[in-house]
Amino acid sequence: MYEGTTPTPDPGKSGMERRQFPRIDIVTKVNFAVVIPAQELGTSKDISQGGMCLEMKRKVATGTILRLEFDLPGDKPEHIEALGRVMWQRPRAEETFSTGIKFLT
Repeated sequence: MYEGTTPTPDPGKSGMERRQFPRIDIVTKVNFAVVIPAQELGTSKDISQGGMCLEMKRKVATGTILRLEFDLPGDKPEHIEALGRVMWQRPRAEETFSTGIKFLT
């Protein structure tokens, strides 16, 4: 999907990143909904072919399925609609949560 990108070191891990797909830094607004309820708004931190890290104000359980909708920036922005599963969540400053999402579609 994003050729030419290389994995980046993770301060919490020794050595290079161990994800299946390389991540690129993207900051864009992401509409998300926990399956049926009303949509909420979060902000992506990074994204790959396999998933994304999403900053949100809501605590959600691991395994929760989210409906995601966002635009990839560029000369011709690409609108993406996908389902994702919450794989992990960590509290951050200012009552937000970093949330690891694995794309299902």
